[in-house]
Amino acid sequence: MAIPIPIIITVFLVLAFCIAVVVSIVDKEYGKATALIFVIILIIGLYNTAYVDKAESIIKGEYYSTQCQLIETNIDNGLFQSNTNKLKCGDVIENVTVDEYQQAIQAYQGDSD
Repeated sequence: MAIPIPIIITVFLVLAFCIAVVVSIVDKEYGKATALIFVIILIIGLYNTAYVDKAESIIKGEYYSTQCQLIETNIDNGLFQSNTNKLKCGDVIENVTVDEYQQAIQAYQGDSD
């Protein structure tokens, strides 16, 4: 199972922020400037991550809306797993979590307005 890119970016940015905090505590002369630079990088990274997620959701929403047919909705998968929707996309059956499906469809419908 591959780790999604936004999670990797977020982990990297959190580590960078922690390093900035340590540097600001240890180094009195350049610590504040270093911390400020890392905070700016953190803000830019989080904004970029949110934008990538939205763009990806729009693409998925368009795919689900135009290429797929909803076969079953809100399938219960037990206590520790999210409910899923079953989609038929061409000759392929895809199981998508209800939350992911709804977010993608809403992002696509909101983008087309």
